[in-house]
Amino acid sequence: MANDRRIKSAVDLISNFPDVILQHILCFIPIELAITTSRLSRRWRHVWCEIPSLSFNADTLTAASVNETLTRYTAPNTKSFHLTITPYPENIPYIDRLIKFAVSHNVENLSLDFSSHYYVKLPDFFCNSSSVKQLNIDIGFSHMIVPEYCTMSWTSLQKLSLSCGRLSDESMANILSGCPVLENLTLHNCVELKVLDLSKSLRLRILDVKCTMTDWGSTQIVAPHIHRLRLLSSQSSSPTLVNVDSLTEAKLEILFSVKRYFTFKADFFQTVEKHLDKYLEIKGFNLNTCWRSKDGASWNKCGVYAKSKHVTSLVELILKNTKKLDKVVVLLDELYLKFKIKDVVVPSLPGYKNVNVVLSTTKLMTLKS
Repeated sequence: MANDRRIKSAVDLISNFPDVILQHILCFIPIELAITTSRLSRRWRHVWCEIPSLSFNADTLTAASVNETLTRYTAPNTKSFHLTITPYPENIPYIDRLIKFAVSHNVENLSLDFSSHYYVKLPDFFCNSSSVKQLNIDIGFSHMIVPEYCTMSWTSLQKLSLSCGRLSDESMANILSGCPVLENLTLHNCVELKVLDLSKSLRLRILDVKCTMTDWGSTQIVAPHIHRLRLLSSQSSSPTLVNVDSLTEAKLEILFSVKRYFTFKADFFQTVEKHLDKYLEIKGFNLNTCWRSKDGASWNKCGVYAKSKHVTSLVELILKNTKKLDKVVVLLDELYLKFKIKDVVVPSLPGYKNVNVVLSTTKLMTLKS
């Protein structure tokens, strides 16, 4: 009885919040669940109808539920719109309607995840939008990300991410020509691309490329205006950097695959060493000058032999062979680290006193026993 009286006398503080706060909270739950809050009370009946962000998953959608949601939604503009399509045996009839709804409501952040569905084709009207500022498209490999015949016009687009789709040189050029204010570009495993020419994208400053597919092996990147580059590639699909004259920060990760399992760690390291040497030779590096220091070659290729003095030597080597540096980050594999970071002496060289040298441990590689 006492508990019942407490419940009856309790104040509903959440319902007293302004609509804008309640709508912000509802953005963090699926739209179907947000709609159910309209049954709580009269106060909640129309709160969800103007939430600034919408997220749909085709697993839980029906044509009727889509129709009800879009009909009752009354906000003139949508800040964020996310649509996920999982495997279906055939096209879903309301996909175009959902995309058109987002574009017509001046969406700023649009995300389309079709990575598990192989029958989706983006509608032609999608090629024109003056409101989208951030766009993420993840599509199946069997489809062209953007039709080549469409004239692109994403006049406000600042950040673009394209993943797992066919992307020809013509299609990429078409996209770039329609994005005059593009600042950030991400391409993850977009097959068929041979030349990524960003010379006309004058505002582009950040480029993130992931290319573990073999098609990227002969791709050329021309990006004279970018300042930051992140490149993740396999040894067989690493693109060629033709022009990156404005580059001030780069993170390069090359994956070296080992085709068979090695029982002994020594065999593993010897195999990785051969792959790495071969890769450097293909790229035109002189192994005697770029891959060895005065302390010898073995520690450069096998971390188990590394000592604190070698880390000092490596940092010194980097400083002496680089014209402009603001920061050096040295990641030490804790799996084989046999000394303490505090024992590493950071070299102090004339002209490099303002360079920030950061030493950190991370588990770069794990071998199964």
